[in-house]
Amino acid sequence: MGKQVLKLEDFLNKFAENEEKKVKITHIDVPNYGLIEFVRPREGVILDFLNEISKGVEVTQDKTTSVDKQVKESTKADLKILLEAAQKFVYLCCPMLQAKEVRDKFKSITPYEIPTAVFGYNQTQDLANELSDIFDGTATRKKVEEEIKN
Repeated sequence: MGKQVLKLEDFLNKFAENEEKKVKITHIDVPNYGLIEFVRPREGVILDFLNEISKGVEVTQDKTTSVDKQVKESTKADLKILLEAAQKFVYLCCPMLQAKEVRDKFKSITPYEIPTAVFGYNQTQDLANELSDIFDGTATRKKVEEEIKN
């Protein structure tokens, strides 16, 4: 006997169950600032971030024809593209950075540049990576895998 076809009600229940598992709000302890709240952006924002960072990294492979048949990989990153993607992602995840009072303090730059003005280049990149891990479930998967191992 094969599997039964999923009924609409069961499908909707599974969807609701999966939505409940997603992290909606997280708090990150940002050095020199403290605990800051970040909110899960729309799925399109996460996909845009991942797409942009993939454009910012170019991996090339050089194959040698020697007996060893080694493949040498080299990676080239466009830091400007990576930073712009990180700035936008952090900004869109942080309601505090979007507050009118904060935007008023940074009138000379675009809103997406505010995270770098506040946190600096490295911290903005780190926050974007951490948020991506949290919101796409990577951090949760790693935690579950660690618990299973132990």
